[in-house]
Parts: sequence; C-alpha cells; structure tokens
Amino acid sequence: MMGGVVHAPLDTDVAIETPEHIVFRHRVAGPARRGLAHAIDIVVCYFCVFVVGVVVLLAAGASDLVERAHQSYSATASAGFGLVLLLLFAVQWVYFVVWEAWKGTSLGKMALGLRVVTTTGRPIGFGGAALRNILRAADALPVAYLVGVVSMLVTSRFQRLGDLTADTMVVMVERARVAAPLHLWPPAEPFELAAIPERVTLDADERTAIELFLRRRGTLGPSREEELASIMVEPLARRHGLTTAQAGQRVPGSSRLLALLYERAANAGRGEAPPSSRQEGGRLSWR
Repeated sequence: MMGGVVHAPLDTDVAIETPEHIVFRHRVAGPARRGLAHAIDIVVCYFCVFVVGVVVLLAAGASDLVERAHQSYSATASAGFGLVLLLLFAVQWVYFVVWEAWKGTSLGKMALGLRVVTTTGRPIGFGGAALRNILRAADALPVAYLVGVVSMLVTSRFQRLGDLTADTMVVMVERARVAAPLHLWPPAEPFELAAIPERVTLDADERTAIELFLRRRGTLGPSREEELASIMVEPLARRHGLTTAQAGQRVPGSSRLLALLYERAANAGRGEAPPSSRQEGGRLSWR
C-alpha cells in the first residue's frame, strides 16, 4: 500500500503516513516566518558581497582608481568588478540551491527552525532544490514576492509556485526539549516508605517505561492509570519480595506504589542493573 497524507483539523499541521504505516507529523511554516528567514538569508548574502567588494576595492588600489576614474578601470579593478558580479549571482541562486540540497535548509531557515522537505516528508535533494529556486523569480513577481505570498495563502501547506512545481513544503523543526526531573508528589509518608524495601533496583528498560508512565499518567483516566500501573508493578514487587496485597494495606493504589518504588530506586542511584524482570522466553513483557 502506498503512503498517504492525512491532514489534521488545523491546516498548519500535516500528518504523513509512510508505506510502513508510520505517521510523522509536521507543522508547516507560514508566510511570515518564511519571509523573515528569507530576509536573514538576504542580509547574510549581501553582507558577503559587500565584504568581497571592499576587499576588491582595496586590492585594486584607491590611488589607481582615482587616477583612472576619468578614463577606464584598471585590469585589476575590472577583474574585481567581474568577481563581485559573479558572487552576486551566486548568492542569489547557488546559495539557496546548495544549502537546501545539502542540509534541507539555509542559514535563515536554520535560525528560525525551518526545513524544506518533499510533500512525503523526505529530503528534497539537488533536483528539488534547483527546481524550487529557479521558480523563485516567478514567485517574486510583480514586486515583493506578491505571487509567492498569494500562492502560499491559497494552498493548504503554504506552498509558493516553486514548492508546487518541485512538490516540496517548508516545515518547522521540532527542537529537542529537556524533560523536567520527576518528583514524587505528594511526598512519601513514613508509613508508605515502611511498606517498600529499603533497596529497589531497576534496569534501564524498567526505568524508561516507568518514567514514561509517570509523565503521562495525568492524561489517563483513573481506571486506565491503575490498570497500567498494576501490570508494571507486579513483577517489580515479586522481585523485591513484596506482595501487592501487603503493600496495598499501606499504599493507596498501584500507581502510587509504582511511583514510590521508582523514587526509592532513583534516590538509591542506579548501581548495577539487575536482569530484566520482564524477560520471558526471549520476549520482554511486563506480565
């Protein structure tokens, strides 16, 4: 079965389903953010042209230019002027093609967290980068990228003419977030601590699974939260010589007991990871 594209209720959010039925969600970038990124790129490009122009002027020699101003440029000045024109062409066309084909972005897009991808979520490659940038001239008509802006406003994925032709779109890159540390709340009561072992050890898989559960349990209903917690807490309790019935006399609920076990293990330090309590017949299972 071929991959498909499923649009979320918000037109700035697009979900792309791969042939393997894996769904990736992207937030497409609007005209304002893309325009600002382009402005940053233009400033960077023309600053480079300005620097090169100054260097060429100094190399030609100010005195030589003054002496020959009423006649013609010197050979050095003429060559330098040609170099500046060549660089001006390069920063307007080659710059964007090379950056987008190589990294899928440019310095301006990178600064604002944008990336160019195909409508199927893949890197665009050199062909796509060249095609979308060749049509930049059409998008710029008649002035101030008016055609491109109108095209973005009337398409669901904010595509200018170059994007429509090259089958590309500009998306926002999700920046990695540092997860906040987990804290037991409310704090453990003395009678709760007395119900669990002094030493609790968790392997890496158990830590990851419990952390994921504790961070998301607020989005679960009470019954679903307890159901998942009981599945995870039973093998831990058995390994530490604790029955859930005994713990249940002092700790209210499997979710709370799981959080207490995790808190004690975290406070005790990782130490040497024990064999996974979920290893059964070559498969990992909480049951």
